[in-house]
Amino acid sequence: MLPVMPNAPNLLRFTPVPLQRRARGWTPDAQAAFIAALAQCGIVAHAARSVGCSPRSAYHLRARPGADSFAAAWDWAIEMGLDAARDRAMALIHDAAPRPLFRGRREVGYRTGPDHRIMFAALRSLAGDVEGLRAHMPHRVRIDQREQTEQARSDLL
Repeated sequence: MLPVMPNAPNLLRFTPVPLQRRARGWTPDAQAAFIAALAQCGIVAHAARSVGCSPRSAYHLRARPGADSFAAAWDWAIEMGLDAARDRAMALIHDAAPRPLFRGRREVGYRTGPDHRIMFAALRSLAGDVEGLRAHMPHRVRIDQREQTEQARSDLL
């Protein structure tokens, strides 16, 4: 097992996808950095670009044989990333930092106070949790299926 981050939860520890060629690209270190970035932002494209790879290649890596551990860590990282993004959005609701105000391409002043777009995005995220919409997201369904499979295996033994 390769630890992704210091003090990482066991959910983010995974076995790197075995690759037979290319010294660059999706090395075990790049895979670990990708999972760590995904746990911070929850967005595959941002996490892939942060390690110098494309989102398309990340999905190809996930689909390779032997990527089960990587895929499980990916799903949990998205879950953690969504939580982290919501927490940052909730913190920004009360942020009164001045934001530039533009007319055309010219800066005409500053606006202070809460950013209502961030506030509404955070509220939509919370509503999704309350209404159970997040439970039907693809990554959450895969997590639940894995947990059910593990439970069934443990019941058989």
